[in-house]
Amino acid sequence: MSPDWNSAFERLGTMIAGSSRVRVFPGRAAPPDLVEDAERELGLPLPACYRSWLAAYGNLFIGPDPVFGLAEPEHRDVADDDLIYNARLVEESGFPSSGMIPVYVPDADEAFYFDTRSGLKGGEYPVLRYDYNTGAFETFSSSFAGFLVEVVRRAG
Repeated sequence: MSPDWNSAFERLGTMIAGSSRVRVFPGRAAPPDLVEDAERELGLPLPACYRSWLAAYGNLFIGPDPVFGLAEPEHRDVADDDLIYNARLVEESGFPSSGMIPVYVPDADEAFYFDTRSGLKGGEYPVLRYDYNTGAFETFSSSFAGFLVEVVRRAG
C-alpha cells in the first residue's frame, strides 16, 4: 500500500470510529483472485487504491448505503453492493455513457462513478459526482482514497 494511502486509510479509520453513520464490517476483504476476476469482466484494471481498499476492508457503509465492493461471482447477479453487478446495470441501461463505473449510489440525489474514459492516471481513475437535480457530472476526487475520505467526512 502506498504511504499516501496508508495515511488516508488511517485518517479514514479515525473518522469511521468517530461516526455513528459509517461502518465497516471485519472479514470482508476481497482476495486477489476475486479482484482479478472483476478486472477480467470489466476489461480494464481497477484503480490501485481501490484494490488496496478491497484487500484491506472490502466494504464500507454510510447509513444503509454501501460503497461498492466485490461479491463472489456466483452471487453477483443478486448482490446490489457489488461493483460488477452495478457496472452491468449501467451497461444495460446505457446511462451514464460507456467508461463510467458506479462506485457509490446512495439513496439521495447524487451518485459517484469511476471515470475510466481517459485511463489510469498515477494508478487512479478520477471519481465523478452525478447530480440528479441538475443532470451534470463534476469531478469529486482525483483518487478513490480522496473519495472515501470526503464521503465519510460529509457523513459526519
